[in-house]
Amino acid sequence: MNKSDVLKRYEAGDFFKNENLEGIDLSRVNLAKADFSEANLQFSEFKDTNLNESNFNYADLSNADLSGAILKNAFLVGANLTNANLERTDLRGAFLSGSTLCSTNFRDADLKGAIIGSPNWIAPDAFSPYTDFKGANLEGTIFGETTPRGASILGAKLTSAYLYEVNFSESVYHPQQLEEAITNKIVR
Repeated sequence: MNKSDVLKRYEAGDFFKNENLEGIDLSRVNLAKADFSEANLQFSEFKDTNLNESNFNYADLSNADLSGAILKNAFLVGANLTNANLERTDLRGAFLSGSTLCSTNFRDADLKGAIIGSPNWIAPDAFSPYTDFKGANLEGTIFGETTPRGASILGAKLTSAYLYEVNFSESVYHPQQLEEAITNKIVR
């Protein structure tokens, strides 16, 4: 399946659940409210794509490039985001509960009000990059019942972030970042 096939099916109201779209380039198009749940999207490109309110639940987005994409209020529950590039991505209000985060790039992403509850943090090996939140807006983001492993939140904005039962002992962060967050049962 190629880009024009996907766009034709999308315009006809079709779904892409369980589809194999590995390596497809869907950059700079409008796919708002598309259903890519459980799809294989490894190595796919969604650069600067409008994916507002789209469904990526349990999709494999490993090594995908979503830089600059708009994923406002999108569903990424249980999605595999290993080595995914979400730099400068708009993830405001997105649901990332249970997603796999390993060497995921969230640099300068806007996760304001996103829900990141109990993700599957996988610490990379010594030669792999951390899951990186440098410069990310985590204002009002909800982190719940999690131990971020192999994650760096240095330079991330955590104003009014709700941190419930979060154990930062396996993360890289500056303690002052947590001063403006709402914390409950936090381990540093």
